Amino acid sequence: MCVPAVRITRLTESDWEQFAELRLRALADTFGTADQQYAAEARYSPAEWRRRLRDHAQFVAVLAGEAVGMVAVYQESAQTAYVYSLWLEPGARGRGLGRRLVAVALDWARRRGVRTATLRMAPDNAAARAVYERLGFAEVPTGGAAGEVVMRLTIR
Repeated sequence: MCVPAVRITRLTESDWEQFAELRLRALADTFGTADQQYAAEARYSPAEWRRRLRDHAQFVAVLAGEAVGMVAVYQESAQTAYVYSLWLEPGARGRGLGRRLVAVALDWARRRGVRTATLRMAPDNAAARAVYERLGFAEVPTGGAAGEVVMRLTIR
């Protein structure tokens, strides 16, 4: 059986249409199209989508020519980065793509001199927690708002 190769790439401002489509697909899958975050982002202008790609590193996993996953990372300070919006198409889950996406985001942060990465996640998302823990993230006992878990990783 031949398994297609996965390519992980960083999107640039010129990829804003692909990013918009994938991000809205992720929000719809995760929260539904009635969610306020989905509604807000569905109204973004091309300039707003481009700005997000300029200000944040957005990585996508491409399988057989189709974008099937994404993760973003933002450098908060000289020493810290925030990883967010990890998402995979349901049919692409369970293949290690989440771990690969987050690892690429962490490599980006490492190359920029970042020493600590943080993230927030839903407490019931066992699959995401497993990805993050395999990469060395640990839960911060006091951190997030009600209904979320904060995790941190020291980048070496």
